[in-house]
Amino acid sequence: MIKNVLLDWSGTVVDDLAPVLAATNDIFAHHGKRQFTREEFRKEFSLPYEGFYSKYFPEVPLKELEGLYLEFFKKLGNDVRIIEGAREFLEFCRESGRRVFLLSTITGAHFETQAARLGIRDYFEHPYTDVVDKRGKILEILRDHTLDPSETIFVGDMQHDIDTAKHGGVMGIAVLTGYDTLEKLSLAEPPVICQSLGTLARLMGGEFGSQNSVVSSQ
Repeated sequence: MIKNVLLDWSGTVVDDLAPVLAATNDIFAHHGKRQFTREEFRKEFSLPYEGFYSKYFPEVPLKELEGLYLEFFKKLGNDVRIIEGAREFLEFCRESGRRVFLLSTITGAHFETQAARLGIRDYFEHPYTDVVDKRGKILEILRDHTLDPSETIFVGDMQHDIDTAKHGGVMGIAVLTGYDTLEKLSLAEPPVICQSLGTLARLMGGEFGSQNSVVSSQ
């Protein structure tokens, strides 16, 4: 039985792709570089994000780029919306007694502001934010909270999330509501792919049935 749930934030619980893309494009414009379309960004962006930035800005210190991003994102934060089905999933976890943790690259201040505004902060037992490489954090989370990997899942929308789940020895579940496309996510070979967290809540009601790989739609 799944007793513990680790959740990514961006693209999994909330839809922040538009403001993140806008802030990223502001960085490119600031440095006189061509900006991304939505589909170009989804194709090129990856985690850990320093690899993405070093590809396009090898001469610019990462701290400088991070500072610009935070500056440009300030005016865009209110555009972040909860993804349909996410609240349903969080409520399902609460009602079924599952523990929920956040594992995300989002800054702590942004998470607290967004989660409070959306009314979902109290669903998370412990948020792990500002995590550049999630693979370096998941084992610490499992250890600190005495979580059995066989009873734990990590849900995310990017290849890095599935790689992180494998690194921690937990089941990785991909959702199609965020940054990586189905084609891109499939390269990471997640055992379960869902349309959204709402779909996952319904799947978990049956503990995934007898299948090892599920592509589901709402």
